[in-house]
Amino acid sequence: MTDVLGNTADIPGGESISTIEDVPIAVPASLGEPVVVGEGSEAVGIRRPGGADSPLTVVKDGVSAHSVTDSSQVVTAVKDDSTVQIATLLQNATAPERYDYVIDVPEGARLELRNGQPFIWATDGSLIGGFFPAWAVDAEGRDVPTRYEVEGNTLTQVVLHRAASSVAYPILADPAYRRGMIDQVKWERWANGGWEVRLTVTPLARFTQPVNPAIVYTEGLADLREHHPRSMAYRTMAQQWDCHVVGLPGTVNIDLESYRRSWDGWRSGIGVAVIRGNPAKACNW
Repeated sequence: MTDVLGNTADIPGGESISTIEDVPIAVPASLGEPVVVGEGSEAVGIRRPGGADSPLTVVKDGVSAHSVTDSSQVVTAVKDDSTVQIATLLQNATAPERYDYVIDVPEGARLELRNGQPFIWATDGSLIGGFFPAWAVDAEGRDVPTRYEVEGNTLTQVVLHRAASSVAYPILADPAYRRGMIDQVKWERWANGGWEVRLTVTPLARFTQPVNPAIVYTEGLADLREHHPRSMAYRTMAQQWDCHVVGLPGTVNIDLESYRRSWDGWRSGIGVAVIRGNPAKACNW
């Protein structure tokens, strides 16, 4: 399982915290080499659209730009949250509608679509990383029809801008790749007769939730159980995590408390909390 939680350090009083792992990301100054995320058996290479000999401009560390054609450009940037963002700018109607990304996956790993969203799975079935769901917008903020296709290890974003009505150029399409569902566990401590875990999730988790909530739940829970087994051993912790995944778009910090009772009917409590005007308490039964 990807070590997205980093190292755990003991703190007096039985409390511990986890810090974000520094994910190695290399953005080469040549299109002949892939952008590499991670290292060792979980390193993933992303080869950007355009020929290997296409000129590439390094804007600053972690940010580069190049042209695919006269009417389309690509900007690669590494964000502070370790997301690799590859933004494609379509300048006019002559811009291509298909953009290929050859993905160098670890030995035995596979690239596949789940509900139209690309993920990379290790040989043991664990998640290495994923791309955010496909999106494209025009200069006036209107959605442009787009989708991903996968053939072997080639990921293609299709942007159907030529047949779209009322398109204002330029159009921005934005593939982005990130590892893991858990961003940071801020604390794991004993309080009120049980373990408390406070955590935040990655942008990949937030963008995945609307289309693949089961992946967010399963992979996030696996990470938490691997790195915080003593607190996550309680059944109620998995139920609370499942509940928070349902409300993920509106959640910033997630608190899980082992002293709360196990409740198989927790979904029925969501509607009650919303009706009472306090949806934030839906997972605090």
